[in-house]
Amino acid sequence: MSNGDFQTYFHQRARRFSSFYASEPVARALGRGPMFDRLDGAIGMCTAAGATHVLDVGCGSGPLFAPLAQRGIRVTGIEPADNMVALANEQAKAFPDLLTVQQRGWEDLDEVDTYDVAVALGVFDYVADPAELLKRMGTAADQAIASFPSPGLRTDLRRVRYGMRGVAVHGYPVDGYEGLAGKAGMVVAEKRPLGKAGFLVRFERRAGRSPSS
Repeated sequence: MSNGDFQTYFHQRARRFSSFYASEPVARALGRGPMFDRLDGAIGMCTAAGATHVLDVGCGSGPLFAPLAQRGIRVTGIEPADNMVALANEQAKAFPDLLTVQQRGWEDLDEVDTYDVAVALGVFDYVADPAELLKRMGTAADQAIASFPSPGLRTDLRRVRYGMRGVAVHGYPVDGYEGLAGKAGMVVAEKRPLGKAGFLVRFERRAGRSPSS
């Protein structure tokens, strides 16, 4: 999958993806409850960590923005798809002192110890080099929170559906998070199941690892 395919897909479907968060009861009725489970889980983890500044990687239309800003947490969202950025900027207007949107992909993430927590929800599904993304998140912040789809029929069907549009989808076995963390200089601190959809995982920077290593 090329970066252009990925950006084009989410640019063209920005409003559709944003609409999934419009009604939690409707989303759950349609089998999209894990989207809210991972959202609630990430909010709780950020709050428990005492975060004051969160990096939202692949922020999409900004579903994390208002819940975190309402708790006084500053959020910087990064997102490459044009229409997603436009929707996120609309969300950011409600809390102009706390919310910032930057149009860029995770490949351009090079900050060091700038944030308390880095979050990526629904992003690792589409990343061919997950260890590199997690390493960059662990360089930008000493904690990282991410959702991962499990392998299985659900992911296989998504792989076929998205593959027809040039977008690759990846699944992650539950016993693979520690290996992924080790490659990125992180350790697994917490795992929460998202029903059959996958897991929400909190990583911490490995003891003795310098931010830039």
